[in-house]
Amino acid sequence: MSSSTSFFKRYAQVIFWAIAWATSFIGWYMSSLYPSPLWGFMIWGPFIGGALVTMLADGRQGTKTYFSRIVRWRVGIQWYAIALLLPVALRLAALGLNIISGATVTATPQFMSGEDLIFELIFIVFFISLGEEPGFRGFALPRLLIGRSALAASLILGVLHAIWHLPLFLFNGDSPISVPIIISGAVFFTWLFNHTNGSVLIAMLLHASVDISLLFFNPLFTGADAVRQTVWMVIVYLAVATALVIVTGRELGRKPEARADNLSLEAMPAIE
Repeated sequence: MSSSTSFFKRYAQVIFWAIAWATSFIGWYMSSLYPSPLWGFMIWGPFIGGALVTMLADGRQGTKTYFSRIVRWRVGIQWYAIALLLPVALRLAALGLNIISGATVTATPQFMSGEDLIFELIFIVFFISLGEEPGFRGFALPRLLIGRSALAASLILGVLHAIWHLPLFLFNGDSPISVPIIISGAVFFTWLFNHTNGSVLIAMLLHASVDISLLFFNPLFTGADAVRQTVWMVIVYLAVATALVIVTGRELGRKPEARADNLSLEAMPAIE
């Protein structure tokens, strides 16, 4: 093993997150100074960073595994249903709790037109989900699972992912109240990952469903009711993630014999 390969293998996570965070911060910062849709392509930092570091650290076989996860579709139909419907169910639960607690659904919600909605769906699946999930769930998660429980790996990834979103709070005006949703949501992603042979495709569908559901539920409330809807979303996500851990255990359904299918990862220290 060459010294350069050994370096990239040992510090794979550090290098990957440096790329992911740098592209996110630079993209959002430059977009705030010089608005242009071209800066949006910086969202592909996790995908490109994961592919680049995998190639340098794990060679051809590792790169093949990295890309194969994106098209790993041979999983039970129930996991497709869960990936697509779980975010909707969580938002429906939050919506019901919001109404029970006094919120009022706006009389004239401003939904997207059919044409805009179709464009947004395509954009979310093939731009946002594809730009993020191969890096977060296809690169970072398998490495974090080495030497750790699935729960610990999920929480670490959730925190690192939340830091990646920090520019949205700084430059885009998003509320940091969504941070607990990102961290607890990582538990759902790992649970699906463990039951679908590490399929990034399923992770992409789950991510897309989370974002798409925003298009349907966000216009239903305004003002304080909208803020309270987000608070209920945090509570629902935390409650369901906790229940999932109680039911499936700290390994979130990971079988004892299950291991990352990139064999070169096994020589990497667990701290990296």
